[in-house]
Amino acid sequence: MSLRACRHRRNGFVLIVVLGMVVLLAALLFAFHRTTLASLEMAESFRQSERALNYARAGLSLAIAAIADTNDVTGDPRYAGLRAGEETFPIGDGRFEVTVTDESGRLNLNSLLDKNGQLNRRRIDQLLRLIDLLNRRKEAARIGYGVVAAVIDWIDPDDDVTVLSFVDSGGRGAESEYYQTLSPAYRCKNGPMDTIEELQWVKGVTPEAFAALRDLLTTTGSGRININAAPPLVIESLSEHMDATLARMIVQRRQVKPFETVAELRDVPGMTDNIFLAVKEAIEVKPKNACYRVTSRGRVEDRTCEIEALVQRNTGAGNVDILLYRQSN
Repeated sequence: MSLRACRHRRNGFVLIVVLGMVVLLAALLFAFHRTTLASLEMAESFRQSERALNYARAGLSLAIAAIADTNDVTGDPRYAGLRAGEETFPIGDGRFEVTVTDESGRLNLNSLLDKNGQLNRRRIDQLLRLIDLLNRRKEAARIGYGVVAAVIDWIDPDDDVTVLSFVDSGGRGAESEYYQTLSPAYRCKNGPMDTIEELQWVKGVTPEAFAALRDLLTTTGSGRININAAPPLVIESLSEHMDATLARMIVQRRQVKPFETVAELRDVPGMTDNIFLAVKEAIEVKPKNACYRVTSRGRVEDRTCEIEALVQRNTGAGNVDILLYRQSN
């Protein structure tokens, strides 16, 4: 083989090696670019999520300040936007929306038992009537009476299955023996409910039933219904003699002027002495330490963060306590 041919072959080999190194280097640079770009996108996404969270926190702080400022934030015309959830607050390059709901107008599930741990027949009957009212709706999924007994078993301290003998059908509850057969298995709480979301764990509460009940029930408060904040269905469930028309009249009256005393209910058109006597011990108009559910959503571009908090106005201490805090992105 001639010297010139060897040189040509060696030069070709070197060229191939160089080209291979260039291709490898280009691939490495491309991979590095993609990794860097992905890291930058992740960092930007995290930054936007953090800003959305901060904006949601700003909404919660605004709601707490409003609750501390007035005895009835949902009835104060200055804060009508918070009650309706219709107002958007721009902040920086984002915004937040906040809604405040008065929990004192809802039926407290923990009040199904009295202070001595005995069945509270007044509250039990009200919950049964509330279920009846929901079941009358054509579009609603049926809710069984067994839910009431199951709630009682969830909050009472013993392991004895509750049987409501005064309920025609489905008046049987459930204890841990039942819940241990489920997958995944869990135990009956045997203690007061902390949040209304716990209701989803109770026997007989389907997703449809929970959706129908959640805005009518609570786990806080004295057990009495704040007539100035109660939804029409809760008002109607106060007595078997209360109907939808009278419930609407009560709502219309409080929209003009909130009730200052329970006795003012007598002046509502359609109110009779029998109905008033049946409901007067079950209602109130000015809860001492009202609880509110605050929902605040912070938004930045395509990022949203939601905070839900249960807060209580502590009249004696002059501040607002956060009883429950939950956030989701």
